[in-house]
Amino acid sequence: MSTKKRALRQWIVVGALTAPLLAFSQATQAQGDFSGGWRSNNGEMRIEQSGSRAWGEYAMKDGRIRGDVDGDTFSGIWTQTSSNRGCPDERMGSRYWGRVTLHLNEEGDRFYGRWSYCDDEIGSGGGEWTGERHRDHHFGPEND
Repeated sequence: MSTKKRALRQWIVVGALTAPLLAFSQATQAQGDFSGGWRSNNGEMRIEQSGSRAWGEYAMKDGRIRGDVDGDTFSGIWTQTSSNRGCPDERMGSRYWGRVTLHLNEEGDRFYGRWSYCDDEIGSGGGEWTGERHRDHHFGPEND
């Protein structure tokens, strides 16, 4: 067997052995933790998270948020009792809703993201959504 064929065979074996380890490593990366209390540019927020599902409330116009967490990214929808723009259909019982994507920083104490109206693409006609975690991860009358 030639040296080139032997080297190629070794690379194939190495690739076959390491590919599952790499896939496992990527699949077990730490899940971002959005749960807790936040001060955001849309008011005080409280987010609950169970696995990859997250939901919560925020102060602006009785806002609610719901979606999925993948790594350090939350993707979902927001709803409010009123907004600058209504949507043709309802989500979570409201015609005032849109899409939202939030990214958690490495320390897990801040997020930044963008939102849109209705089912528009993120970044078209919406705005920024930023937040800072309350130092004790909760908010309420006892923490004000």
